[in-house]
Amino acid sequence: MDARLKLGLAFWFTVMSCMAVRPPYHLHHALPNATDNDSTQADKVRNTLPRVVNLKEVNVLAPRQLTQPTVAQALNEQRLIAGSTSLVQMSPLRQRLSTLKDALAMQPGVIIQEFFGLNDQPRLNIRGSGIQSNPQRRGVYLLQDGIPVNFADGSYIIGVMDPMTAHFVEVFKGANALNFGASTLGGAINFVSPTANKQHGANTLVKVEGGSYGYRAVAASMGYRWQTSDAHISTSYSAQDGHRLYNHNTRWSIAANYGLQNLNGHVENRTYLHFTWLKFQFPGPLNMQQLMDNPKQVNAGVDLPFSMGPNVLRDKPRRFARMIRVANRTGIRFNANSDLVAAVYYQYADDQFVFPITISIPHSYHHDGGLTVSYRLNTGKHNLRAGLVASAGQIDRRTYINKDGLESFMFAHDNLQARNLTLFAEDLFRLTSKLNFVADAHLVYNERNSSDRFPQPDLRPWYSHMSKKYRYFRSQSTTLNQHWTAFNPRIGLIYSPFKGQDVQLFGNLSRSYEPPTFDELVGTEVTTNINTSPKRLYAIALDKQTATTLELGSKGRTTRFSWNVAAYRSWVHNEILEVKDYVRGIKRTENYPTTLHQGVEVGLNAVVADNPWGINAGKLTLGGVYNFSDFRFSGGKYQGKRLAGIPQHYLNLSAEYEHSCGLSIGAQVEWKPGETPIDHTNTMFQPAYHVWNVRAAYALGKNISLYVEMKNVANSRYASSYVISDEIHNPPIPFPNFSAKQMAFFIPAQPRCIFGGITWQM
Repeated sequence: MDARLKLGLAFWFTVMSCMAVRPPYHLHHALPNATDNDSTQADKVRNTLPRVVNLKEVNVLAPRQLTQPTVAQALNEQRLIAGSTSLVQMSPLRQRLSTLKDALAMQPGVIIQEFFGLNDQPRLNIRGSGIQSNPQRRGVYLLQDGIPVNFADGSYIIGVMDPMTAHFVEVFKGANALNFGASTLGGAINFVSPTANKQHGANTLVKVEGGSYGYRAVAASMGYRWQTSDAHISTSYSAQDGHRLYNHNTRWSIAANYGLQNLNGHVENRTYLHFTWLKFQFPGPLNMQQLMDNPKQVNAGVDLPFSMGPNVLRDKPRRFARMIRVANRTGIRFNANSDLVAAVYYQYADDQFVFPITISIPHSYHHDGGLTVSYRLNTGKHNLRAGLVASAGQIDRRTYINKDGLESFMFAHDNLQARNLTLFAEDLFRLTSKLNFVADAHLVYNERNSSDRFPQPDLRPWYSHMSKKYRYFRSQSTTLNQHWTAFNPRIGLIYSPFKGQDVQLFGNLSRSYEPPTFDELVGTEVTTNINTSPKRLYAIALDKQTATTLELGSKGRTTRFSWNVAAYRSWVHNEILEVKDYVRGIKRTENYPTTLHQGVEVGLNAVVADNPWGINAGKLTLGGVYNFSDFRFSGGKYQGKRLAGIPQHYLNLSAEYEHSCGLSIGAQVEWKPGETPIDHTNTMFQPAYHVWNVRAAYALGKNISLYVEMKNVANSRYASSYVISDEIHNPPIPFPNFSAKQMAFFIPAQPRCIFGGITWQM
């Protein structure tokens, strides 16, 4: 490790542990409802960088919003959860907000591995759930305004989530997302849209950005409130030519909502509309030697004896997705202590995915709809909640031969139907003024039915790029119907040891559950010859993945210090793992009998100096996130090996200086010490790396703000992500010095880059 890095980290931890802490705020001790005061105080920090945690209790002054929570209300709801959660407000004035990593880098328990730099599909890791899928498309429940974004089979397109059109983002890890009906090991992430509900007259924001590698972006939003209604619309466009060949990407998003309430405020209704247009190219992986020599290059297939990888320029791998979502939520307040909220939604997606290796093009047309209902009753001693989440979806998936990047003959046609029903109930029982007991349960039913619609299974075409000829193969029918059920209980405790202080200790024991998606159940296998299209199809039966998790931790805030710390241990059964070996021509999904996911998530934030000695010298804040992830096979053929794809140690450290004149300066380091295995046999590894980023912003009065930031200041060459494999074998090629090290697995990180922007608001 670099000596300067060691010294800097030692200083940072010393300051964090030894600094003086002022007396805490005088706070009302009872678990509060959201208030206008809390909303105002939250708005004051809207323009700052995302914080690790933002918790502050207040007195009860205002009723809760039923259709769209405020920041204060969302924080108060999180205080009722006996587990690790976090909330981050989006801060468009001082930084770029085009990627999930831009928004969530400083959230404990969240690790995001970027692929190609901007609008693509980063690998999202929360406690290891679904991390082995390539690309990652399951394991976390994504929501927009509390309404599911995942397709009915549980899969998702992560690139459609746009932080620029969100007001704040909530992270619920593991079983702490049960209030949304989520039961996955990874929990849920909820993007909450802005509204004009707390504003009078017009609210307008326009942001223009530019930067390295052809980056350009424009965002705008406007809201207006009438006496009993309000409307808000936001849009963003971002594109980049990319730092590599064949690396162009574009995303365009529109989000709008319209809210109504009756004069006494007992009935609220809000309608949402979201549209996303997403297109990006896959420059593909490189071997480590290629990455260090020239990270801008792409593979051209087999180049013996130097490299072996996908033929990017021939096959033109890319993804093009268009998604539109319409939702409506209605809330009825019966009295101050009980209410009912119901929502319906419909989602359509047209998703063309040109895979970089299998030489096939699945083109899927998704139709999904659902209903959510939640009833809440507060009796004083008991805070009761019950409801249901129901969804159904149909996918018309047509798979074509990839001939020079174009859809050629279709060789598979599947009708895929998913149905889901979740019933949930929760009781938060106030045992004493300091101790709360939480018990909840989920009852879940899921169906996954696939129907092979290809008219002639004996005459499925395949293509050879070597001979330039089409031939036919026969494959079994991919028709298969499956269903699963689960009962997921959870118990927990919330202890507030100090009256008048926002300090919590928590613990819970829970059970999670996840059925497979259609991407695991139905698909095409690769062949040993990477110059031919697939000649094998599969439809397989899989068991559900279950886990029992124990979690302990603490979260809280004083005037100058905040923290969010959790330790967890999950005993996972039948973990859904993709098994891939492109040398031997294997691609399938299996249930691995037993694995162990355990770790520690630490988030700290400290105000080291705030106008010391009464001098207007500004404020210095230090922040840090540390994730320890020890995920291992606890039985079977890989017993004792680490699961591929998850760094064991991962840190993000930050320092930010702010002055009342409008100037702010920040620095951040992302550090992954040690090697990370990219295969389950632990034979090949992602090397360690650390990356420095800096940022400066200046507010020109109340309406105009400027920012500039530099990422990867030292212009380091490293692998930001990689292709996860089951086993890696040497290819059967007659070159004595050719080994698996010449095969392409690693995705180069973006080199040094500079971005800047100007924002006008009123």
